[in-house]
Amino acid sequence: MENILENKKSWVEKSGVFLTQVLILMICGSIYAANARMIGTDALSSSEYRHVTQEFDYLYMERETGYGMEEQKATRYVEFREGVHAYFQEDYTEAMSKLRPLAETGYSSAQFYLALMYDQGHGVIQNHAIAVKWYRKAAEQGHIDAQYNLGIAYASGQGVKKNIHTAIYWWKRAATYGSIDAQYNLGMVYTTGKGIMRNAMLAVKWWTKAASKGDVAALFNLGVVYINGGDGVTQNLCEASRLWKISAEQGFNRAKTALRMLHSMQRYRASCFDVTAKK
Repeated sequence: MENILENKKSWVEKSGVFLTQVLILMICGSIYAANARMIGTDALSSSEYRHVTQEFDYLYMERETGYGMEEQKATRYVEFREGVHAYFQEDYTEAMSKLRPLAETGYSSAQFYLALMYDQGHGVIQNHAIAVKWYRKAAEQGHIDAQYNLGIAYASGQGVKKNIHTAIYWWKRAATYGSIDAQYNLGMVYTTGKGIMRNAMLAVKWWTKAASKGDVAALFNLGVVYINGGDGVTQNLCEASRLWKISAEQGFNRAKTALRMLHSMQRYRASCFDVTAKK
């Protein structure tokens, strides 16, 4: 990094060296973005992924049907709300007493929270295998966040044998129905090629979906892909600039730094700035 800074002037003037240095910077940026994206206080593994925990999960309950008479359904819905409230108040004994019976009768949302409690050791002895059991039950009913967390379990090998292909399967299911985190993770998997063949086009596909919802890290990483090009992706400095600008405007510091460096490049000014000025 010191050598890069010391020789900044020379590689600014030489486009070939510029692209090499930007590639190094972008790889570092992507790793940073991935870590910032996936690390959380409730991470499933030591430093790679983060959990999804919902603030409230009432909409899933509203969509679930087939639980008997309306009065019974309403009663169970109240119990679920009380269980979720207890969960966020960290009254895990009360949460367990409300949510377990619902989970056992098939409520996917209750199954998700029960899985979280076992996964994080809230009110129970931490047990990843039991957490996976409940994530799976909820995921198979279409619960998006359970699908995402089940993917994390397979990606990290927590409570189940590590299998990146199965992780991708569950992330794709969640991503298809709008999980930004799953879309982002798919982009990272296809970019890094950890356990699978790298595929820049698929990375662009999933990061584009996440970026369309304002995800700053996905916006930044898309810029990385376009600045480098290759593997079926056409190099496009102008598009990289546009994406980084959006990311930077939302406060993503890596995008701010990369954007300043890009805008100082003669090649960028020739291919983007001058064209724009003539319009």
